[in-house]
Amino acid sequence: MPQPGPAPRRAPLLRPGTVVERGRGYEIVELAGEGGMGKVYRAYDPALDRYVAIKILKPDVPDQQRSRFDREAKLAATFSHPNLIRVLDAGVLPDGTSKWMAMEYLRGQDLGQLLEESGRLAPEIFVDVISQVLDALEYVHDRRIVHCDVKPENIFLTRDPLDRRIPVVKLFDFGIHRDLRPPIELWRKLTGDPRYMAPEQAVPNGAVGPVTDLYALGITVYEVATGVHPFAKLFAEPLQVLLEAHAKLAPEPPSRYLPGGMSRPFAQALDAFIGRACAKDPRRRFASAADMKRALVRLGQIARMRATG
Repeated sequence: MPQPGPAPRRAPLLRPGTVVERGRGYEIVELAGEGGMGKVYRAYDPALDRYVAIKILKPDVPDQQRSRFDREAKLAATFSHPNLIRVLDAGVLPDGTSKWMAMEYLRGQDLGQLLEESGRLAPEIFVDVISQVLDALEYVHDRRIVHCDVKPENIFLTRDPLDRRIPVVKLFDFGIHRDLRPPIELWRKLTGDPRYMAPEQAVPNGAVGPVTDLYALGITVYEVATGVHPFAKLFAEPLQVLLEAHAKLAPEPPSRYLPGGMSRPFAQALDAFIGRACAKDPRRRFASAADMKRALVRLGQIARMRATG
């Protein structure tokens, strides 16, 4: 008669407050990119047999930048949305000089790089890309978070969209986000990219809100649809000139930069879309990311009518 085997062992019962050590490390593979605040590396996670992106903060950045780095890591760790990059882990280098965060590793390129290569995107492509960005913004805006740095360089396409397949788009870099939940943090210095800053973001403690992100995305749509930034001629001017242009200067209608063959209804619809997205008065912009997406989908439908007509 066979003897019974040992009884299966049960998982240990852990009491509240028990600390579970991570005991893991990441092996740096290569430098993947560099920005003003630090470097991003591709690294291997042997515990889970995967690659991650390790963002390492420069050791000599001001305390305010360190605080923003921590805020970004904690915020992005809470994300659960297909169009947002999630932070997986965070810590400090063994020598104690620099903080780091581990994020999803993505293969592809950012929208800024794609624009440099292609000049502009076809309507059926940019409508898909921007729609996914708006889905991400709807998610964070519902949580009373404003990104404050929406621009092509912070929109990542996980593969080349020119192959006619819909890419998975990720909005990232929440380093200067604003949390609209009380207590409201005061920002005495201007933060953001002046190429995409809404008028209310260009003044200390301006009334920044979700429509601030929609303005920046409107400027981005202008750029991806035409291959031209509406205020590109002012980039060499003093910073204040560019900020005042966002506040006071109406950009040329984007239809003037469309290639030949685009239908008049699409050109008119694009002008109307940009006019509302980039209105100087925040109250005249789209009411929400969902509202802006509905208008964008209609724009795509008009473009398809021309393509199939």
